[in-house]
Order: sequence, then C-alpha cells, then structure tokens
Amino acid sequence: MNAWTAFAQAARPDTPAVTELNQWLQDWAGRLDFRLMDARRCLPPHLVLALGNRGVLGMQVAEAQGGLLGFSTFELLRVQRQLGAIDLTLAFFVGLNNGLGIRPIQRFGSAAAKARYLPQLATGRMLAAFALTEQGAGSNPLNLAATARREGDHWRLDGRKSWCGSAAWAGVISVFARHLDEQGRECGFIGFCLDADQPGLGQGSEALTLGLKGMVQNQVHFDAVEVGAEQVLGSQFAGMAVASDTMVFGRLGIAATCIGALWRCVQLMTRYSTRRSLGTHRLWDHEHTQAQIGGAICAATALGGWVDDLATGLDQGQPAPPAEVLAAVKWLASELLGEVSDSALQMLGARGYCDNNPIGQLWRDARITRLFEGPSQTLAAFIGQRVLEQPAVIKAYLAFMPHGQLAIQRLDAWLSSERLQPRDNDRLSEQVLQLGQCVVWLMLSAQALEEHCRPWVASRLERAARDWEHLASPRFALAGLGEWVDARIGAFDRQRADEEVALDELLVCGDDA
Repeated sequence: MNAWTAFAQAARPDTPAVTELNQWLQDWAGRLDFRLMDARRCLPPHLVLALGNRGVLGMQVAEAQGGLLGFSTFELLRVQRQLGAIDLTLAFFVGLNNGLGIRPIQRFGSAAAKARYLPQLATGRMLAAFALTEQGAGSNPLNLAATARREGDHWRLDGRKSWCGSAAWAGVISVFARHLDEQGRECGFIGFCLDADQPGLGQGSEALTLGLKGMVQNQVHFDAVEVGAEQVLGSQFAGMAVASDTMVFGRLGIAATCIGALWRCVQLMTRYSTRRSLGTHRLWDHEHTQAQIGGAICAATALGGWVDDLATGLDQGQPAPPAEVLAAVKWLASELLGEVSDSALQMLGARGYCDNNPIGQLWRDARITRLFEGPSQTLAAFIGQRVLEQPAVIKAYLAFMPHGQLAIQRLDAWLSSERLQPRDNDRLSEQVLQLGQCVVWLMLSAQALEEHCRPWVASRLERAARDWEHLASPRFALAGLGEWVDARIGAFDRQRADEEVALDELLVCGDDA
C-alpha cells in the first residue's frame, strides 16, 4: 500500500448511492463539451433532462414529496464536490436548483406550494430561481427597494431584481421584498414563491458574465403582481430570515463545489508537471512545483474535512453552525480556489492561456465564488465584527474542536491587542476585516486535520497574522480623483444604446453620470 492509497482510505467514504451517482456523472461528463457550452452561453436541454431523470436537480427532496434520492446533507455536498471537479457552470446550476431554488420552498413553503412545485423540481420538469439581489442591494440585502403592499387578502409586488440565476429558465421564483401594510407602513420583509408566468412578472435582460456563461443570469421585473397568502414563504413578517437561511446553507454548498474544483486543479497541475520536460528534468522535479501542488492538496483536504464535519453535524441533528462559521468556510474555499486556479494557470504557461485547455475556463468561472453569497471582504468584515461584538459565539464553537483550546487562547490574545483599540474608525474597519481573515484560519487550525495538512495550515495562519500585524493602508483624497485619472488616460468608454450591453451607470465618465 503506497502513501496515497493509505491517504484515500483514511478519508470519509461516500455512501453507495453517492458512489453510484458520482460514477454516472463522471461517465456522462466524458460525453459533454463544456467549452462549447461556455461559447454558446447555454446548457444543452438533453443534459438538463438527464440530470432531472437521475434526481440530481432535487437531491434532498424526499420520496413522499416526489423526490428520487432523498439525500442527506453529507451526500448532497459530496455530489456537489464531484460536480465542482467536472465543471463549475454545471455545478452551480445544480447547486442553485437544490439550494437557492428548492430549499426555501421545501422548508418554508405552504402545503399547497410544496405539493405544486416539489415533485416537478425534484425531477427537473421545472427549474427554480431565487430573486433577492438588486442593483442597490447586493451585499446589503436590507437595502431592498422592491415592495409588497398588502391589499386586502393579497399583496401587490413591485420592483426589479438583478443577477438571478436560472430565472429566465425557471418555472418558480422565490422573491423577497419590503412588506408594507395597507397604509404603506414598514412591516419588515416578506418572501413569496411565484409562478414564472404570473401576470406582471417579466423577464429582463441577461447579464453578460465573465464566467459561468452556460448558465443564464438575468433581471426580473415585478409590476403590480398579485400574490396570494398560499405563496408566502414562512412568516409574512420574517422574509429575511427565510432568505438568510437559504443563503447561509448555500455557502456550505459553494464550499463543497470549490473543493471539487481544487482537486481538478491538482489533477491538471500533476498531469502537466510530470509530463513537461525542462532540459533534463521534469517540471515536477522542481521544489517550487511540488510546493504549489502540495499546498493545493492541503487546501482541498483540510477544507474537505471541515465541510464533511459540518454536514455530518447537521445530519445528526446538531444545532446549525453559527452564521460566522458558514461564512468562514465559504470565504476560505473561494479564496483558496482563486489562489490555486491562478497558480495552475501560471504553471501551465501558454497552454493555460489557450481556451482549448480547461484551466482558463475554470479560472474565470472560479472568480464568481469570491463575489456571490457574500463578497470576500464583506464576509471577512462580518466575521471580524461579530468576533468583536460576541466573541462567546466563536469560542463556544471552537471549544468543541480537537484543537479548540489553543485557538481560544490565540483569539483572546488578539482581542486584547492594541491593534483593535478604536483610535481611528476607518483604520479600525480595516483592522476588523483583517481580524476576520485571521479568525477563519484559526477556525481551520482547530479542526482534526490530516497530519500532512497541519504544518501548511499553521504556516498560513501565521502568514495571515503577520499581514495583519504589518497592515499599512495608504490614504488618498477623493476630491478631484476621478477627473485626475480621466485626464491621465482619457474618458473613452463606448456608449451603447441597447440595454443588454449598456455600461453600468456607476462606471461611466463624469459628464454622463
């Protein structure tokens, strides 16, 4: 038995149902051209039908609700990992339907909504979408402008949503808006599940995204849409709680998908470096190459164990992890995938830059993971702020980890540090963001890591702490900055009349803003 066989056997095994499904996905993927899907900006219908027929589009829907698999969270995320290794567009299309699409209906929908939608969603006869984000409400969903005003026994929904994955293909869309009573007073937020063909609901322009091109993302418009009580998700006064539950769970799915993509990077780097000759040596024989690949293996392994533990805890009925923990695992997975996919592209050189090879598309697709379900900076600042305000929450989580006591001692030292004394509010906000990043690595270091991963995690934790210690942020005056830059390089943005490719109004030159 070699070291890698022993390592594989030490990993947590898949269930037979997951092993069978993942093997089918591997075989099916060998017959698909993901580069062509990217170029055509579309997933082929026969692929969607095949996924639906296998139950992949509704993996956690129980048989009694019309599902085919009834998977646990652990099983769902293991399939997401496999999909991430195959193609990120495919993975996020499936993940959206399972998480953002089905989850709010399955957990918070009325009996009528569940009976109407779940059997069709579970088998791919209908797709689902999630409409929360707006042009002015991205990382801050509390800034929603869409409104749902009570009118007797129903609501009138008005507003516009942006970057809604699968919306133009969906049969049902979960929508969130400000709840107004009949006098127009604020009553919190409300969520609905709407038929895509309801009067007043219109599909808007598609986003020309950098990556995930095969998966449609578009605007959705609501003009006096009449919504009944049976379409409300959860409490009519707590729609944001429904949205938050959905997005927080989605972060775990994103992390699992990133793990699969990390292993794909390892696969491509290993193939290339062991076959590419540099004089009398292979690229693999260089210490730097082995360090890059070794770090990627540690990243995929450590993250994989963390996600497996979180999923297993949920399946065993343990309390849901704090929001800070799920934000942390998503932050780390997306940041490491961005780092490793960039290293892989660099290692492959000119071959990596050519679109006939897969790493360029993976690198572009991976970029979205650092933006959606919470941009990296927003998540890091959220974690840092929560640690400052309620350190007991993170300490309680760390206390149950194998190396949690050492992590708690380190956290206490940070919290008492002079770096976090409020001398300058702007400066402190940057310190909070850096604290959040350090806490994420601290959480990972407290896990039951594989022996070969522990030195790598420890070194990355020390690097994060060192960067925080030597933090230095330059300051520039805002007044006249835009005009000064325009004068240096010119204001030459091409203005297009058609809405689909119009330049964002926040990016046009000063005279046109």
